[in-house]
Amino acid sequence: MMRENSTRAAGGDPGWLQRLIEIEARALDHPTAAPAVDSAPAIQRVAIFSEAFLPKVDGVTRTALLTLEHLRRTGREVLIFAPAPAPSQVDGIPVIQVPSLWLPDYPDTRVPLLWPRIWGVLSRFRPDLIHLFSPLCLGATGMIAGGALGVPVIANYMTDLPAYAERYGFGGVQRAFIGALRWLHNGCTLTLAPTRWTQTEIAGWGFRRLRVWGRGVDSTRFNPLRRSPEWRQRLLAGRDPQSLIALYVGRMAKEKDIQDLERIARLPGVALTLVGDGSHRRQMESFLNRDGRSACFLGEMLGDDLVQAYAAADVFVFPGARETFGQVVLEAMASGLPVIVANRGGPAALVVEGEPGFICTVGDPQSYAARVQRLQDDPTLRTRIGQNARQFALVRPWSAVMQELEQHYQAAARLYGRFKRQQ
Repeated sequence: MMRENSTRAAGGDPGWLQRLIEIEARALDHPTAAPAVDSAPAIQRVAIFSEAFLPKVDGVTRTALLTLEHLRRTGREVLIFAPAPAPSQVDGIPVIQVPSLWLPDYPDTRVPLLWPRIWGVLSRFRPDLIHLFSPLCLGATGMIAGGALGVPVIANYMTDLPAYAERYGFGGVQRAFIGALRWLHNGCTLTLAPTRWTQTEIAGWGFRRLRVWGRGVDSTRFNPLRRSPEWRQRLLAGRDPQSLIALYVGRMAKEKDIQDLERIARLPGVALTLVGDGSHRRQMESFLNRDGRSACFLGEMLGDDLVQAYAAADVFVFPGARETFGQVVLEAMASGLPVIVANRGGPAALVVEGEPGFICTVGDPQSYAARVQRLQDDPTLRTRIGQNARQFALVRPWSAVMQELEQHYQAAARLYGRFKRQQ
């Protein structure tokens, strides 16, 4: 589920946005899904504050879109607050475009500004619950508004901002980041962490009232049956057809630790292939193609192209150690790929060593190369682990994840009711 830079797609194909929305809606339709939840809960009006949103498409946006689709299907009224230049509506759901600034090195990333109009719009909407996605500037407004309106507020913790600050050389502000996020999340009724690993980490920072809300995957769409010779040739890009294809999918950014793949790029008979784009791409493309290293960069992919890229590969490598979840890892599992991940962050919570994949030491390129080499040398092991990965993904349909969200909504409503009675 990757795509951070949407400028080219938006400019070259005006229909891409509607197709993306339709794809996310179909993720709730497939027969692997659990039964739908009761469509008449007490919570009927939900205000969503999403720190990232269309036209940027990342894990935050995609999770917000799937939540929107679930709420729409269950008959809720929804109002979205998102940074401009968000669309004015998504599938008939109104979007309030909050003025924002862009970051020079990350033009897709918008920083929402304080905007007094939010209060009036939200008061007229009269939400029963406010749901914050990866809250920071905009989310803080939503949290404060929830208190003023007397409604429960749920926050998704989705971005490890303190770790990003450290990675980019701003370790001095890491404690300030943690303090600000602790204040924001503890002002909410519940905070939802995507994995137990993340829940434990933020609990250690003093975050309270934590629950785990994982992520799902469309295992009908991401499927090893989509494997094709044509796409295998595309991923090989002229390299030896007998090569083992080691695939990375994700943003090309400093915090993704792509440099840890450098020993894989030296392995004979291994075709390291990277899908994605970002500010770090040019540097990584140069680094992984010199001094005896070789790697192919295919740029960003969406939709069926991405689905078929997964299916055409042999193993999946993802060294990012600052992920709260790592949706691409779950997509690779659904595609039947053994996964190799770092021993820190959300992806490590998805992998049991030697079952759906392997766990490597952060900052140790040789550990990644050794796991890839082992899978290259043992096709039987590679097949078994790939099958395990597929089975792991099959029991995580998005509709079951949305059932869990309904339980969190009801828990937040009950908890907030107790708060009010105690006042």
